[in-house]
Amino acid sequence: MVGLRAELQKILGLDREWSVALVGFGNLGSALFHYKGFARQGFRIAAIFDTDPAKIGRDVGGAPVLSSADLAREVRARGIQIAIVAVPPEAAQTVTDQLADAGIKAILNFAPSRLRAPRDTRLKHVDLSIELETLSFYLAKSGR
Repeated sequence: MVGLRAELQKILGLDREWSVALVGFGNLGSALFHYKGFARQGFRIAAIFDTDPAKIGRDVGGAPVLSSADLAREVRARGIQIAIVAVPPEAAQTVTDQLADAGIKAILNFAPSRLRAPRDTRLKHVDLSIELETLSFYLAKSGR
């Protein structure tokens, strides 16, 4: 059983630790940072990026809060391959473009907007309102 688990983890890329960039450290970004499930699965937020001067320069749970202006340089220097976008919708496409230009190949988007990324960049959207609509549909269909 241990061998099967190890093989599945290898196939899923969970047999190693992934360094992750979190872009946006408002309410949602902060909640995502403090979610313990990422670390349990091998995803370590290695750097947080924000535009708020009051947040930049802080250390949060071992992760530095860096200026978004330094995103490309820091992503490359830290070998980050995955990013989480938790910025306002008007900034999300610009951030996604910057991440792709910096070499990020996988982006998890929590911004409430549909984004475009280059073909070689995997972009996954998480729309919390759609998830609630799905639950609403389920309840309406079950007569509750």
